[in-house]
Parts: sequence; structure tokens; C-alpha cells
Amino acid sequence: MIEKILDLLNSKIVRISGASMEPTIPHGSFMLVNRRAYRDGRVPERFDIVRMENPETPGHWIVKRVVGLPGEEIALVDGKLLVDGVPVSGQHAQVADTSNQSWWPRDDEVVVLGDNRAASTDSRKFGPVRLSALRGRVGRRLR
Repeated sequence: MIEKILDLLNSKIVRISGASMEPTIPHGSFMLVNRRAYRDGRVPERFDIVRMENPETPGHWIVKRVVGLPGEEIALVDGKLLVDGVPVSGQHAQVADTSNQSWWPRDDEVVVLGDNRAASTDSRKFGPVRLSALRGRVGRRLR
């Protein structure tokens, strides 16, 4: 009954499996996902947490943080996140990974990273993600 009510409200409860978003979202957490957040051409904001289909494993859903928006130049340089050459401040901009990488997402793509960079498969491996692959914005933790 609760699931049907949530579906009517365009939300879905999902259980998070894995450590890629720890400590923000611990393994086993139940999260509320707004499935309509990115429909009708809406673009996520920087640092939104999104639910998306894994580009490497169709049918497998993953949760990541958006760090790069369409049309930007995104780089990881010596553990720092840069957008259009400018360092980004904030808790989610720090990267323990010291490898240097750059992306140039097209107008229909974003760059995503897991909060637990050491345990995350993300844009560092599969590159920018199409906006059409985003299935919702992850909201609050239910348990």
C-alpha cells in the first residue's frame, strides 16, 4: 500500500547496496528517490546524488554524485576537482585519488563520482553519463 502511494507521488524507495557512497549513504540504507526530478529536460545541480543505470552493466542500478555539468571542462588534478580550470570548494570536491583525469561532457552529459572514491566505479572508469540514463534524484534516508 505504501509503495503504491509513493509511486503515485513519483517517488520510489530503493535499498543501497555497496560502499561507493559511504559515509554519506551507508550500505543497506533505504533511500527515497524522486523519479521525476530530471524529466522534461531538467538538468541536475552540482553535487546532486542521482540514481542511474550502470553504463557497464545494463539493468544494474547505481547511485553517484554529480560533479560536472553539461558543457563544462571537468578535471581531477592532484586530488582536487576543477571546473573550467577553477578549483571547486566543499566537502564533496575533495578526491583521495591522485590520478589526473579530464572530461568534457556534451550538452546531454554529466560527470559522476562516488563519495567513497576508493570503492567506486564512476566516470573515472566509464566517462560522462548521458542525462537520459539518470532515473531520479536521491533524497533523504529512510533507514
